[in-house]
Amino acid sequence: MSGPERTPDAERDEQPPTPIGVLVWFGWAFVLLAITGLLLPRIIAFVDFSSKAPFSILGIFMMAELALVIFGVTVALQRKRVAWRFAIGISLLPVPILAGLPPALFDFPRGAASGWYALFIPIGLVLSAVLLILLLRPAARAYFDEE
Repeated sequence: MSGPERTPDAERDEQPPTPIGVLVWFGWAFVLLAITGLLLPRIIAFVDFSSKAPFSILGIFMMAELALVIFGVTVALQRKRVAWRFAIGISLLPVPILAGLPPALFDFPRGAASGWYALFIPIGLVLSAVLLILLLRPAARAYFDEE
């Protein structure tokens, strides 16, 4: 006797394995959420205009980044087509987050900030390039197939 017969619905419900590019992107997105969560008190306390300004450019950027990442991960978990576009956008964030955020938040001296930029801008560019290359592959794009 043979095993249970497969119905067309069962074959359609089987999902191919998640592409490596999508897994790496999920890893980056969750690391980004962790970094933002750990630095959130510092971001809230940071004011870069004057003592009279109720907001800062950095705070606005970080809140927009947080909303983008949370919504992007949510739609990516649902495999929505729009999630691929969010994934591409989130893949461009390593340079501003890794290179620009710590010197601004921790008030690095000019020399230390220059060294930080020299080290982390190339790392951010490489990370962005790897994420983009992996996400532009057909398997990664096909992963996001839900309407």
